[in-house]
Amino acid sequence: MSVLLGVVLAFQLKIVQQNYLNGSSPMQKSSEIMSELNTVKSEKENLEMQLKDLEARLQEIQQSESSDNALIKKLNDDVVKLRYFSGLTDVKGQGIIITLDNPPEDSGYAYEKNIVYDYQLVLNLINELNAAGAEAISINEQRIIAFSEIRAAGNAININKIPQSTPFVIKAIGNKETLEGAVNQRFGIVSILRENSYFVEVKKYDDIQIPRYGGIIKFNYAKTND
Repeated sequence: MSVLLGVVLAFQLKIVQQNYLNGSSPMQKSSEIMSELNTVKSEKENLEMQLKDLEARLQEIQQSESSDNALIKKLNDDVVKLRYFSGLTDVKGQGIIITLDNPPEDSGYAYEKNIVYDYQLVLNLINELNAAGAEAISINEQRIIAFSEIRAAGNAININKIPQSTPFVIKAIGNKETLEGAVNQRFGIVSILRENSYFVEVKKYDDIQIPRYGGIIKFNYAKTND
């Protein structure tokens, strides 16, 4: 039986290597994937640095051209406002930070509750912040804009098509007293989350930094009426 089991396992491993690992061993394939991942991360960082340099050069050109032209200056100011409202610029200001996590291990619900499967509560929390006048919101440094999705994807929540795991750190810039009062009101969203045994912590800050949206916005079907 032991010999037969060994033959079966060896046969299965050979099939996996041929069909899924291109002849490599699992350790070799894992090493290759990690190497490719590090390469992609390095390329991404280099591209982000190049983008910042190009944006800085563009801003210098725009400022130099608009200094003597009132119309160009007005157009540049409008572009800056549109990028601000669209979530395409880094912002900072007062607001609140909410830390949301699954029930603690000693609560008795650690293996029964998972905020990923109750992601509608996260949506409700974001809606409450928007209704309270939040001017910028992020979840785990992912900027929330009109195109952002918040939906369950396996054991994570997809935000801007990027899987995010607990704990969720939600930043909101706006009047900190108003935002804190909106989420902490009686029978409000924080109460609902805690009634479901989730860990919630709300803190007010005078200086919160939220990064810009890092994706690409592209319209394929929507067109203007002009």
